Amino acid sequence: MPAGALDAELSDEFAWSNFDDLAQSTNVAEIEHAYRMLELEEARLDVEISESVEGSSDVDSRFAQLFDLQDALHAISDQLEPVQSAIDTTATNAGAISGRVRFLDQEQKKLKQALSMIEETALLKHRLTELLTAMRDKNIDMAAALIHKYITTDAPVLDSPFVSFASTGDDDSSSPRSIIASATKELVDRVSFTFDAAVESNNTKEISHCFRLFPLLGEDVRGLDMYSDFLCNMIADKSRVTADIQGGSVYAVRLTRLFEVIAVVIDNHFPLVETHYGPGRMIRVIQRLQMEGTKRAAMVLDFFEDERHIKRRIAQIQQADSSQTRAKSYAQAADHRSKSEDVISDHDFKDITDILGELVLIERQIAMFSRFMESRAAPEVKALSMEPGSKDRVFHKPAAILKHLPLAMQGILDTKAGDSAKTAAELDEITGLLVHTPLSLRISWLTDTYITFESFFVSRSAAKVMLLDDTDSLSGWAEPIVDASEVETSKSKPATGLLSSFGQRGWRKPGMSAARGQADIAQTSSCVGDMFFVAKTALEHSIATQQPAAVEAISQCVIGVMNSALLATVESRALGKWNSVSSAKGSQLSAASSELSWRLPGVGSVANPADAQAEEAPIGPVAAHQREILVSVNNLDLAGQYLQKTADELKTRVAGEWARIPQRDHVTRAHKALDTFGAFLAKFTHAKQRSLEQFGVQVIKPWVRAILQQSYRDIKYVLTDEEFNDVQNDNLFQKRFVLKFGLLVRQLKQRLTAGNLAAALDIAASSLAVDWERAIRQSKFNMLGGIMFEKDVREIQRYLELESDTILRKKFLRLIQSASVLAVEGVADARHIFDGQSVADVSSQAALSKSEVKAILANRIDVSEKDIAEI
Repeated sequence: MPAGALDAELSDEFAWSNFDDLAQSTNVAEIEHAYRMLELEEARLDVEISESVEGSSDVDSRFAQLFDLQDALHAISDQLEPVQSAIDTTATNAGAISGRVRFLDQEQKKLKQALSMIEETALLKHRLTELLTAMRDKNIDMAAALIHKYITTDAPVLDSPFVSFASTGDDDSSSPRSIIASATKELVDRVSFTFDAAVESNNTKEISHCFRLFPLLGEDVRGLDMYSDFLCNMIADKSRVTADIQGGSVYAVRLTRLFEVIAVVIDNHFPLVETHYGPGRMIRVIQRLQMEGTKRAAMVLDFFEDERHIKRRIAQIQQADSSQTRAKSYAQAADHRSKSEDVISDHDFKDITDILGELVLIERQIAMFSRFMESRAAPEVKALSMEPGSKDRVFHKPAAILKHLPLAMQGILDTKAGDSAKTAAELDEITGLLVHTPLSLRISWLTDTYITFESFFVSRSAAKVMLLDDTDSLSGWAEPIVDASEVETSKSKPATGLLSSFGQRGWRKPGMSAARGQADIAQTSSCVGDMFFVAKTALEHSIATQQPAAVEAISQCVIGVMNSALLATVESRALGKWNSVSSAKGSQLSAASSELSWRLPGVGSVANPADAQAEEAPIGPVAAHQREILVSVNNLDLAGQYLQKTADELKTRVAGEWARIPQRDHVTRAHKALDTFGAFLAKFTHAKQRSLEQFGVQVIKPWVRAILQQSYRDIKYVLTDEEFNDVQNDNLFQKRFVLKFGLLVRQLKQRLTAGNLAAALDIAASSLAVDWERAIRQSKFNMLGGIMFEKDVREIQRYLELESDTILRKKFLRLIQSASVLAVEGVADARHIFDGQSVADVSSQAALSKSEVKAILANRIDVSEKDIAEI
């Protein structure tokens, strides 16, 4: 066995053993085990020694080969010594040659530089001659081109040691640098003089020519400033032309024309500036035009304030508000209200309305002009940011911009900015425009003035809207809602079946043509539409100003006015006590009006239906009172719809018109202000719910109770087989109910909006379910009567679902279960009446309990109390 295999075996077998411990051991098993280990170790050593002895001959032969190689290496080393010596000598000579070559290269480079300088000096002398010739011949274009070349490319040659050879004389004034500087100064003066002369003579061609020469002479800033002055003069001339404009909103028109002129100037002259001066340079012109527009717009606003007598109008408004506030504090408010309204006549109110419209236009134009200037300035600033140091050279210094304003405006600016011109004169980092200007400070005054005028307009218009409300003149309300007790049902009416009774839904009063319907009765009055027209107009004005403070103030004003003028008035009317025909008959209704009550066909008719349709009878006090209540309830529903729609439309308008405003917090503030209409909408919703609940208590629930009582007149549910068959053929209860309830539905459909009608029918269905369940608890049944009652419940449920377009399963759950209990054949079947119900129905709080099932079964005359007790 190889020694390696024995090593592995020993390692695996005795890895745990310790020879020192085994030597001291007295255990026979351990000693035997150690003995076997020693035998294996002995065998391993024998194998290893044998392998070493067998390989010793190969080692000797290898040592002999090494000794032979050593002799060969010594011989080779002796042969390489001459070669190494030759290489060292060659390397020394190559280093010396390389040093000389580098020296020659440097000398050659210096020689080339000298030759280049000599050539450039000769060329400089030639060009100086050309420059002097051009100056002498007044060839401005050639001279400017030569100077531009020196500025951009030939500037290093002026520092050459050979530059003195290009001098035209011995004095310093004959040096190339002096010649170029002198020519540059002279050319700048000539171009400036020519530019001014061209401006004076309105020679636009020469103006453009001179404007292009300034950047060639290194005077691009001067050229931009002179061109800006020229553009400002152009704007001033056109502004003087617009000052002759006459008309209604003359000052808004003047500002519009002014801003349009500036916008056209910027757009038309931008390509020229960018072509000859480079990207971003137009910002200096825009900064200058901003000040020109600010100055002239502020002057227009000064004239606007004086000629429109803004201060006097504000004093009138404040006096009117104070007078009206005092009038409300007196017991006899009507007399004082008339006095407060006399403070501002109708003519004054018209003037205030005209001024308000002009204020909105002015603020809108200023906002649009600001957005335009920002949109043109921001890209220029971005372009300059790509060139380090360009901003400092191209931008106007804030203090220098203020010098273009009149001293009075500078003083106002400093005062408004906290008596610190440095604080006031601050450039925006993104647009490079002046942040605080006389115009921006005037915007605050404009906004406050607008809020004052708009608030007065809203409150005064709201008062007129409520005063001119046409509730009392609405058509179609001459006939009051008829009580259920007023309708007579004939037993002799032919049995045509339930479906034919309510399947034709075109019920109408005798004498009324089929063309007359719901559209003939005006469901809402003018106050809601007019009020929201005023409110929406005011809010659109505030959005047009693009000032969040205006949106916030007008939103609160509109909510306050609508709350006090519209909501309070309409809600108080809607919550009035209901007057019915039966309660007022004999005392409030004349004989003529009582003849116009609703009747079934064949029971009564109008003497001349054509005359009744052509001319509406005078409205009585009961109908007028009902009209006031129902129109007010409808107004609450319509106001809620208008309010939600108006808020959504205004938010969309803010998102569109304010999209370019850099201050995103302004948009957030505007949306937050408009969100307050959501909370205000809850007030209208709550008022409508209260009104409908009261209407349900006063009208619908008594109607439903009367319908149920009259429909059950002479009706029983203890039936024989013959009576059961008769009822199946001619169900008088169903006919009575459909006729009476259909009358209620038709009258409500004509007088209520869709939302209010759905709520009213929901109240009616809930009331019917409760009253009907209470009625059957007091009635007696047999099995056939229970079956007929179940049919009645399901048919009436289906009819109500057709009328209301809603599912009434949940409302009729208890009633349907009661009918199922009463229709069982045996008491044992009552245990299975809930098997067909859904889990939701069984777990519903409306489901019948076991005690209630027993109580209902107790009404069955054919079921014993003993059987009921065993359930």
